[in-house]
Amino acid sequence: MSFHNIDLEKSVIASLLSIEGSLDHVATIINHEDFAADRHKTMFRCVRALHEQGLPYDSVMVHDWLESNNLVEATGGEGYIAEILMTSPSTLFNLKAYAERIRDLSQHRAMDRLLVQAREDLKNPDLRLDDKVNTAIESMTKVIDTKKINGGARTVGSMMDEFFDNLQAAGRGEILPFKPTGIEEVDAQAPIQNGDLVIVGARPSMGKTTFAQTMVQNMVEHDFYTDKDGNYKRRAGVFFSIEMTDASVVQRFMASKSGVQLNKIRSGTNVETEDWQNLTRTVGNYRDNYPMFIESQPAMTIHQMRTTLNKIRNTHGEVGVIMVDYIQIMGEAKGKDAGQKANAIGEIAKELKRFGKEFNCPVIALSQLNRSLESRPNKRPIMSDLKESGAIEENADVIMFLYRDEVYNEKSEHKGIAEVGVAKNRQGPVGTVRLAFEGEYSRFSNLLPSYHTDSIPPYGSEQA
Repeated sequence: MSFHNIDLEKSVIASLLSIEGSLDHVATIINHEDFAADRHKTMFRCVRALHEQGLPYDSVMVHDWLESNNLVEATGGEGYIAEILMTSPSTLFNLKAYAERIRDLSQHRAMDRLLVQAREDLKNPDLRLDDKVNTAIESMTKVIDTKKINGGARTVGSMMDEFFDNLQAAGRGEILPFKPTGIEEVDAQAPIQNGDLVIVGARPSMGKTTFAQTMVQNMVEHDFYTDKDGNYKRRAGVFFSIEMTDASVVQRFMASKSGVQLNKIRSGTNVETEDWQNLTRTVGNYRDNYPMFIESQPAMTIHQMRTTLNKIRNTHGEVGVIMVDYIQIMGEAKGKDAGQKANAIGEIAKELKRFGKEFNCPVIALSQLNRSLESRPNKRPIMSDLKESGAIEENADVIMFLYRDEVYNEKSEHKGIAEVGVAKNRQGPVGTVRLAFEGEYSRFSNLLPSYHTDSIPPYGSEQA
């Protein structure tokens, strides 16, 4: 099968040279690399260059530009422009469709080249099989994503119809402007949107894994869509558990959803008849229609994550939320040197942010904090407490810190109360919200409205 159509390319070039303003119809669809013929690549580059200078790009100006750059012979000589204009149809009505077909063929050629390269890589004994597979999948994903890259900039005016459609759909309850976490205080302070990179930071024993898992579980439970076949289904949640085993994740899930104490589930002792009934009911509710996927490997790489996410998207459907527990342990795999780890964590943060855009969903990533905060009188975390914080701060859309006073103060008046300090929020204000921490059931929940206190400083006040 041939992945090029020279007649289509000629028609597009002829339309550009003979119809004023025609480039505006295709400039966001194709670029010069999408043409198969080298002479057509050059002529399209010429048209774009003239347009960027504010000059007309008709046949006379194009010939002059080619001559000035000694490219006339490279594009077929003196008569090629005339030949195109005489033999190829100029069209504004079909121009966009022709350009889209040229781009499609270009992507097919790119995919063909990658498959050839992948076959060559298979013969290389120095590469591991999983590296070969991951490299091939990542490269192919980038080919598909060129549609987004070539989409180009859009004016505000061109997006207003879409804006009103979404606004009206949100008003009817058909779509939500954010992903509900099931925790009303969090949704009100820092609503999480598709594409967001959300960092949850805390010292050990604060419950950051439980907090993030609570949000992810609730997101999966309430996030539905209609697929291309008309099926109404849940979007998948994907939990990359780099520190805990998948069995531990499931134990926490069962405790939070069944209301059976986690220590009973872990030990298998003192499980009463009512507990068995609650566990059995939970299995019935979540066994067959709850697409939360758990991938637990001690040395997970970004390549492996992308492979897993693509596989889930291809076999199940849309991904609704991604959770990573946790960033620093991934950086440690790159080496023990502090500089190496910082650079690695920066790259990981950037890739996680890309995941959000690539899969159109939020990414919730857990982060360790520096031990230095333990020496402060006020142990509520601040931004500088993030380990290797620079790149994490830069890429994150939302940064939340967990603090539970009872961890440090045995006689705390706020037992069972957790503070979530929103330290960064691209779409809104920073601030502190308070939640109920139910450690025995491995979950966070909304606090009773009757609870209030003035003794906890608002986030953003002096804390060090």
